[in-house]
Formats: sequence, C-alpha cells, structure tokens
Amino acid sequence: MRQRRVLRWVAIGVVGLSLIPCGFFGFWFAAEFGSDSGSPSLAAEWRDRLNQYADPNSAHVADPEIVVVRFRNGEWVYGLSQNSHGIWYRGGGTLVVKDSKGQTRAFFGHVCGGGHIGHVADMELANLDEYYESLESIFKEHQLQ
Repeated sequence: MRQRRVLRWVAIGVVGLSLIPCGFFGFWFAAEFGSDSGSPSLAAEWRDRLNQYADPNSAHVADPEIVVVRFRNGEWVYGLSQNSHGIWYRGGGTLVVKDSKGQTRAFFGHVCGGGHIGHVADMELANLDEYYESLESIFKEHQLQ
C-alpha cells in the first residue's frame, strides 16, 4: 500500500516536471508564430485613422506610431503595420499606407516586427511605383471598402 502511494507521487512529479518544457515550448510557439492573414476591420480602422492627416508631417507629429517614408523624387508614404509574430496581436499581418497621390491601400501578409512600412523602403526605392511593386511582391493587397 505504501509503495503504491510512493509510485503515485513519483508519477505525479514526473508529469508535473514534463509540463515545464511543454509550457515553455507552448509559449515560444505563441510568441514566434502568429497570423499572416491580416484583418479587414483593422485595415478599415487604420484607413480612417490615416485619412485624418493631409501630410506625413502632421501624421507623425499627431501619432508617433505612424511611420513616414520619403522617396528621392519627393513622393512619400506613411502608415501603420501589425506584427505577425505573436498570437496576441490583433490583426497580425496587416499593413495600411497613405501616399502623396492621395491613395490609401492595405496589404496582408507576413509582417516581421513593427514599422515594416519603412523596412520595405530601406531597399532604397526611388518612388511610389517601386515601393508598391515591392509590397505587391511580398503581400497580397486587400481592397478597402
């Protein structure tokens, strides 16, 4: 009888200890993987937020989360992006931009970290057309309504 009780506590201890690495890998999985699907509702919300501003200066001053990119030819784009890594991010994989031509466009796909709008522009693109070509090669455009 005493031996069974000892075996039961040993079994409980082994199961309990095995939960530690399972919890660690579960947390790592949640942090590393998330969603690349984007969010139509977040894209619409950000479209409305970005359309409040007439130019990149007023946008960035009013909201420091807004990333501004300027091109050599004088064109510009500013916008917001949502990281894909982490299941706790609402609308992971969403990117919305407003440009100097008056367009507001949304893209869904894999966004590594915040400020992805600027990362794409780090490729030293010359103008908006090259910028959008680069985005379209990485992301799928979502038609804002």
